[in-house]
Amino acid sequence: MNPIKVPCRECGMEAPADQFRLHYKYKKMVCPTCFSGRTEAKRQKEQEEKVIKKDKPAGWDAEDDYLEKMSRSRRQEIEVSPFSRIPGTHQVQCKCVHCKFTFKYDPFKKTPRTCPYCNQDVPRLTTFNLL
Repeated sequence: MNPIKVPCRECGMEAPADQFRLHYKYKKMVCPTCFSGRTEAKRQKEQEEKVIKKDKPAGWDAEDDYLEKMSRSRRQEIEVSPFSRIPGTHQVQCKCVHCKFTFKYDPFKKTPRTCPYCNQDVPRLTTFNLL
């Protein structure tokens, strides 16, 4: 008693004819794997891999991904400096990284040590932050 196997019109795989179901999205009879959504998930994963492979040059590996990620985070760190000079004083204006509260910071006395609003530590002030 071998059931008749029929190819699925969505994925092309063969399955017993009595296991086919009408899918609401495809509006046709599909095999059990298509009905459960496994083939759609597989297709999306394959498409994402193709997009990633197209963007990367030949010889791209995990080290290159790590280096790119670190350089991107460093670039953001430099661009979004929380310090800006206040003309006429030795104090700088600090913007809290956590809550975005703006307050005055004295780099010589290193006060306040924490944000007055959320009590998070003030990031270390370096000279290249003020340039």
